[in-house]
Amino acid sequence: MLADIATLQELAGRVGELDRIQLRLEPGDAAALRQTLPAGVELVRYADQRETFDAMTGAFRTNLLAMSGLAMLVGAFLVYNTMAFAVVQRRPTFAVLRMVGTTPRQLFRRLLLEAGTLGLVGGLLGIVLGLVLGQALLTLVARTVSDLYVTIEPARPDLAPGQLLVALGVTLGAVLAATLIPARDAARTEPASLARAAGTPSARQRWAVTFAGLALLVACPLLLAASGASLVAGFTALFLLIAGYALLCPALLRGLLATGLSLLPRGGRADRALALRGVQSALPRTAPAITALTVAVAATVGVAIMISSFRGSVADWLDTTLQGDLYVYLAGDGEQLAPAWRDRLTALPGVAAVSAARQRTLRIDGEPIRVLVVGANAITARSFELIAGPATVTETLATGDGILVSEPLARRRGLTVGSTAVLGTPEGGLTLPVRGIYRDYASSYGAAVLPRSRYEAHWSDRTLSSIALTLAPEADPRALRAQILALGDGEGLDLEVNANHMIRDRSLAIFDRTFVITEVLRALVIIVAFVGILSALMALFLERSREFAVLRATGMTPRQLLGLVLAQAGSSGLLAGLLALPLGGALSVLLIDVINRRSFGWTLATRIDPAIILHSLLLAVIAAALAALWPARHLAAGDLREALYAP
Repeated sequence: MLADIATLQELAGRVGELDRIQLRLEPGDAAALRQTLPAGVELVRYADQRETFDAMTGAFRTNLLAMSGLAMLVGAFLVYNTMAFAVVQRRPTFAVLRMVGTTPRQLFRRLLLEAGTLGLVGGLLGIVLGLVLGQALLTLVARTVSDLYVTIEPARPDLAPGQLLVALGVTLGAVLAATLIPARDAARTEPASLARAAGTPSARQRWAVTFAGLALLVACPLLLAASGASLVAGFTALFLLIAGYALLCPALLRGLLATGLSLLPRGGRADRALALRGVQSALPRTAPAITALTVAVAATVGVAIMISSFRGSVADWLDTTLQGDLYVYLAGDGEQLAPAWRDRLTALPGVAAVSAARQRTLRIDGEPIRVLVVGANAITARSFELIAGPATVTETLATGDGILVSEPLARRRGLTVGSTAVLGTPEGGLTLPVRGIYRDYASSYGAAVLPRSRYEAHWSDRTLSSIALTLAPEADPRALRAQILALGDGEGLDLEVNANHMIRDRSLAIFDRTFVITEVLRALVIIVAFVGILSALMALFLERSREFAVLRATGMTPRQLLGLVLAQAGSSGLLAGLLALPLGGALSVLLIDVINRRSFGWTLATRIDPAIILHSLLLAVIAAALAALWPARHLAAGDLREALYAP
């Protein structure tokens, strides 16, 4: 709704009140104006507000960028697999080119030029599709930012040409990097060997890839140990872990297949051994696609464990924080209850105890921080889980000689028990000792608890943001809620009276909404991996069409061939799922203990739901089987004579 200030004041019942006044001042006027401001009013530069917002949302933006980078990494596997197959299919053509005088450097450049052209076209299409998808995702991102930080409205995509060029450059870089190895192999191979079918990598090549993977894995903890609290270093370590494990996947696949074949009983069903040996012989072609699926499923496992752990920690924190049975507050942001309401609610039959709180934004060490003002009582004493400091908060709240800070604020500002913080008051800065650090998931930017006695000594404000009620055992919560609402209606107040379970459910619903965008990005990663394994299987089946035709000619029915192909694809998916579990577990540790702490400052208790593991294995098998379904049906229904006499 768009209206003038007077109309909005009347509609909101705040005649004569303003939230803020925007000024344009000449240099030097700010100091003089600050001296004339009344208590509770402060002069803040717009640039400071913008910097605060950027600081609050910086970690969120970095996390979105990392998930996008993961999709790019999986896409690079897809490009590598596609270009490797293209090189294999055109080996005879490359042999002819080499024989008529084409140099290895010319062939290498030609392949890179071809990949760059395809990457340019794909990048341009990706920009167009990205703009469309970005518009659809803006609502989800805006809702997440509003839930976590400050209320914003979805805006239209506003990308500068430079940003589009960066996106196109990153795409081309990823495509060319993924093409380097296939192009180099084609350029270095002698014409005589190019004319023959491609063989498997040499033992030297396999060991080189394995040692490179081990080196990246070793670099991961070394980087974390040397990087302090750098979030960029945390994500770099995350990608080192993924890249190192991806390079180890071919060796791990060979080991798993050898183990699986050794466990098959001798004289057992031949189709099982045939399926596993088919996967084993196809590894030079399918290993990149299986690796891409492994990375995608591992990302799903890691993020799912992180979200499950996060949600469980938040649920436990809510159980600790919401010690009251009913919570009373005024609807609308910034609305406060008169102090007389505390006595009125205390006098109601069925109310055993009352705890009132005032929440407002104050400046701590020059930063705007959400501060909760409470007094010492039985409800408050149970509402905070202290990580460091005294056994209970009662002593600090009763004496009023210090403040409590949340875990994110303590990590971000480097505060410990015994250090000091400067609280901005109407009289100036007040230095207070930090008496304790408490667990808090309400704000990643940080929060603090100020004793009521200290607050009232510097501010004349006695209003209340909320009142928590503990009910007697015989009290009827519904009847008491109706009675309180009637009291509010009698005074023309729009009261909210919610039971603790209602607030808990609403808070968890907000939590679930904040991870919707993450779920969408995870789905995109899986889709990219699905396309990758689909292209790999189509290429493999095209290359082995004559082999499958021989099986049909020797008596295998189309249905049996379809089952064999699906069994091979399902086995590949199962291998990807099994390999994804260790990587997913390692990713969850990095996400929970490194990325989360460096991004938001929270400590989470790891929770592993067995359903996550089962779902991930099923996801890998089903994705591979679905990817093989169409080419398998094509093979089973194809012309046998044409396949047998294919070159």
